[in-house]
Amino acid sequence: PACSSRAPSAPFSPLLSMFGLPGGFGSRGFQDSFRCHSVSLLAAEQQRDASRLEYSDKIILPPSCLEKLAQLEIQYPMMFQIANPRAMERKLHCGVLEFIAQEGMAYLPYWMMENLRVSEGDIIQLRSVNLNKGSYVKLQPQLTDFIKISNPKVVLEQSLRNFSALTKGQTFRILYNKKKYDIGVVEVKRHGGDFAPGQPQAVCIIETDMQLDFEAPADYVEPPRPAKTPTPPSASPLSKSPVLQPMGAPVLDGDSSEEEEAAPSFTGSGFRLDGKAIKPPKAKASPAAQGGQAVGGGSGEAAATRLGVRIGPSGEVLSGAAPSGGQTLGGGAGGAAGSGMAGVKVLN
Repeated sequence: PACSSRAPSAPFSPLLSMFGLPGGFGSRGFQDSFRCHSVSLLAAEQQRDASRLEYSDKIILPPSCLEKLAQLEIQYPMMFQIANPRAMERKLHCGVLEFIAQEGMAYLPYWMMENLRVSEGDIIQLRSVNLNKGSYVKLQPQLTDFIKISNPKVVLEQSLRNFSALTKGQTFRILYNKKKYDIGVVEVKRHGGDFAPGQPQAVCIIETDMQLDFEAPADYVEPPRPAKTPTPPSASPLSKSPVLQPMGAPVLDGDSSEEEEAAPSFTGSGFRLDGKAIKPPKAKASPAAQGGQAVGGGSGEAAATRLGVRIGPSGEVLSGAAPSGGQTLGGGAGGAAGSGMAGVKVLN
């Protein structure tokens, strides 16, 4: 059935006038007020999955709102600003999921009601807005349990697909592995320049490439660093330095050679690798024992031959006759003194 443009605000006109809030829509776009309720209440009434409604930023409005928005030719995606009339500084930005709520009522995720500080049945103000696409957002998990997830960035990127906008200062809620995580929005940046003074810092995150950054969790406490204990002097490498501990004066009274003893010779015995007994070394035989010929021409059995040079009293080499039985090395007889050669005598 068709509804008049002021039907949703008619039941609350006295209350709206008390807060100075306009009903219907004006030159600035769609604007109206509703009693808020949690989406979990609607899910229980319609037997729907509450998690699909709760862990997002999309609200449910009455069918009359759709007719008003169509008349105003609101741009898609439809974005709204929600405020608490009792605390206008508390503002959020969101999208719309369905237009099936009862007239005069709006269903919100419970985390949005917590941010706005409203309870079941409280009045909220809703108006349409146009938000720029976001280019950067910095988020802060409220608990350190979130960063213990194997890949928190991927989890957050998938969860943000259920969201339409992010407002600086808000804290939204996601569900992962049957556990709830609250995430705070620390900073947002948009395409097209900085925010104007006094303008709410909010961005649209639908179909946009946005840089995502994290800040340390709100309850994170940096572990204390171990205190550096001073190194004791005994453990310092400098304690062994000869500069700090000089050597004593040298003792020059004694003779160091007397203290040195000859190293003992090897006294052990060897062995063969094949296990056989080691034969004693053979003694080397003298030339006389081998039957060699003496220098003087005699047999090896003769007495040892003495080899010498006869030198005179004045130091000259004598070439006189050799003693009997001697032979000159030059090959001549011992009596050949006139040969003119230096005599080398073999003395027996």
